[in-house]
Amino acid sequence: MEAIKLLAKLGTPPLGRLIHYRALDTSFREIKIKKDSNCALCGDTPTITQPISYSNTCHMTSLPEISTQELRQILADGFDGILLDVRENDEHAIAHIEGSQLLPLSGWPEVAANLPKDAQYYIHCAKGMRSARAGSWMLQNGFDNVTNVAGGMEAWLQDEG
Repeated sequence: MEAIKLLAKLGTPPLGRLIHYRALDTSFREIKIKKDSNCALCGDTPTITQPISYSNTCHMTSLPEISTQELRQILADGFDGILLDVRENDEHAIAHIEGSQLLPLSGWPEVAANLPKDAQYYIHCAKGMRSARAGSWMLQNGFDNVTNVAGGMEAWLQDEG
């Protein structure tokens, strides 16, 4: 609502204040916020003076992706690389792709730095987001042949049944 009020130039926005609403007893509390003189946007000497392009600030490298159906065919054809599962131990214990190597993302980057950089990697997780982060990290750190499995274990299990 406050954003709409600002955009429509209506009412009085709570600039410099935080309005806390407690639904359990329908109460409001107003918290005054002090201006940070070191803030890069609104401080005494701002360094952000124009909109920033997300693509310029994001260090994600373009990561190739394949579907779980494509992965099934690659594995059936005798894949000779590393199928990396970056989910956590409990997720892996419930369901996993036979032959995958578990390397939970929570242990990165320390454990991932010891992986061979010249191997071919297919990376998966539950839905494809953590594996995309892991794969992008790998590409930024000297691994050349890394592919994300779109949809992860969720898509893999849906394909089965």
